[in-house]
This record gives sequence, C-alpha cells and structure tokens, in this order.
Amino acid sequence: MEPALAVRIGSHPGVELVMRCLDRVELLGAIRGLDLDAIVSVGAPTWLDPQTLQEASEAGVRVVGVSDDPAAVHELSSRGVTVLDSEREVDDIVAAFRTQPLTPAANPESQSQRGRLISVWGPKGAPGRTMIAIRLALQLSRGSPDTLLIDADPYGGDVLQAFGIIEELPTVVWAANAAAKQGFDAQALASDLRRAAPGGPVVIPGLPRAELWAEISDFGWRRLLSAAQSSFAFTVCDVGFCLEPDPSPYPGAGEGRNRMARATAAAADHIVAVVRADALGIKSFLWGFESLKQICPEERVIVVLNRARRGEEREVAELVRRHTGKRVAAVLFDKPQLCLQRLEQNGKWHGAELPAGIRDLAAAVGGVVPPRGVLSRMGGRR
Repeated sequence: MEPALAVRIGSHPGVELVMRCLDRVELLGAIRGLDLDAIVSVGAPTWLDPQTLQEASEAGVRVVGVSDDPAAVHELSSRGVTVLDSEREVDDIVAAFRTQPLTPAANPESQSQRGRLISVWGPKGAPGRTMIAIRLALQLSRGSPDTLLIDADPYGGDVLQAFGIIEELPTVVWAANAAAKQGFDAQALASDLRRAAPGGPVVIPGLPRAELWAEISDFGWRRLLSAAQSSFAFTVCDVGFCLEPDPSPYPGAGEGRNRMARATAAAADHIVAVVRADALGIKSFLWGFESLKQICPEERVIVVLNRARRGEEREVAELVRRHTGKRVAAVLFDKPQLCLQRLEQNGKWHGAELPAGIRDLAAAVGGVVPPRGVLSRMGGRR
C-alpha cells in the first residue's frame, strides 16, 4: 500500500514529496534537516515513537496516519494521530495534514503528583559533589522513603562504588531509553532497581563506561527526569561538572556530552552548588557559577561549603557571598577519614550519623529533618 500511496500523493499538484523514510534514522533526519510541513505514516511502524512525534511537533510538522488495520489505527490514535482509511482520496489526505493540529506528545509532567528535583553540581577540581549527593539522598530518604538518587555524571560516576554495590544493575542508559519509550514508571523502578540500603534511596547507577554518554538522548533524559518526579518525593541527581554549551558531534542531534547537566539544572527545583573551601576550589566555583547563572534562576541555587576547616568557614562563606551574592546554606567540615571508613565498611552509610551540614541542606530543599535528641527538641533546633 505504501508505494502506491506515495505515487498518488507525489502526483498531487499541491504536494511535493521530498522523502520516503524507511526507518527512524531517516525520519528524524528529515524532520531535523528538511523544511517539512507534514508526515504521512502508512500504518504504525514501531520507530514512529514518542521522541519522533515530540520532535515533529516541536518542528511544526503535522502527522497523519493512513491504515485499514484496526491495531495500527488504535496505536496511532492513542498517540494523538488522526488516521484515515486507504480508500480516501488524496485531496482528503492533503486537507487532513493541512488542518490537523500538531500531534501532542505524551508528557509525564502533566501528572498531578510532582516531586522535587535536586541537581547537585560542583565545578572541576573534586569539590566532593558525589559524596554530598549521596549523603543528601540518605538524609532525605530517612524522612521520605520515596527518594531517588541518579548518577548522571557523563564523565564517569562512582555512586555504586561509594555504596559498596558490586552487582550488575540497570544503569542510567537503560532508564533514559525506557523513559523515551514510555516504559519507565514506579513499577519498573520497584522491580528493576534496588535501594542503596534498607530504607535508603533507590539508586540509578551511572554510565558503566564514560563513552556511553551518547546512548542517552536529550529526549530520553528529560523524560526520565519527568517520570522520576512523578514517582518520587525527591530526586537527587549527581551531575557532571561541565555546564558549557556543547554541540553534539551528530548533525541535528542537539547538545552533546554536557546536555544532562544543563537540562537537569534548567529543570531542577533546587541546584545544590558545591564549593571546595580552598583557594583553587573557590576560584573554580566562581568561574563555574557564571555558567550556572545562564542556565537557571539564581534563587534556585543553594550554596554548600565543603571540606571547610574549622575557624575558617565564616571567612570563606563571606568571600563567596561577596562575589556571588549567595549566602552559604550549609557547611561541611573536612573529615576525609570518615569517608574512607565508610568505603572500607562496604558503603554502610545508612545507619551512620550524618553531618549537621547535610541536615541543614536537606531542610533547605524541603526535606523532613527530625530533631536530634531531647536537648535539640527543647531548644527548637534541627
């Protein structure tokens, strides 16, 4: 049916048939590289997926289906595509894709429940971003068991190593691809992922190899963030250090390796910005903060001072405030031996007492932080 229909449409005086696409790659290339007005889908090919429909809609390209197969008609209709039978005149098909509204792509953000998305970012130079993300997720999970921790560092994450988890688990590549295909929901999380510890956060591990970053599409990553927010009260993302625009090496494919960090910062309810409290750490932070301000509103940024030396925290915090206009919301003191001890204990973080700075940070992002002991409750302090 498709060859005959292509001939009929191509011979219509008001239509220019520019390409007959035989797979998803050709169709996406046509959407991104050609000035299309409409797509006619003969049947419901599996590669006419939500991402393709989303890109078509964003490019102003209308989609009309032609099929006599009840299953294909149902599939296309469920995706918001108007379907005509194959006996219709070409004039009817042309009229349909001239008047058809843009196909709406399914959007998880439309769901009523929406949790908080927290991006944990820090500049280059090992500011301690990953350990802060882990501790924050642990603290939040103590008040809200439905907490998710995502290792989203495209340069190579190490969340699993910090927890001492050695078995193979579904990674962020699987999660993003599943979200792009609308196969990612709370039930999938419960069955395919695991918690870092009893009562701890659910963990989506990072890339098993850094070069696999290209396997995560921008569409899939955004859908993953939306799906996570619809299923969890808190989603903590440990993102990469680079925030600069990074064009993809693939033509028409949007941004490159830094897209996950940039998209997360733009969508996050809170961005935890980590400063390493020494001269080089502060310098790197001030440079990186300029890039961060171009992506997200400053009022969403929560500054954390990490690896501070006792007695110097106020001076460093004032220096950061003077140059950024942001007050430090939490201070974590330099205790490398504590992290080493946890790693030697195979990542047994959950039962450990977390630093007061982490409790302050959890409260700043809206977490439920129980009081510490009788004296703290009497004093009304966290």
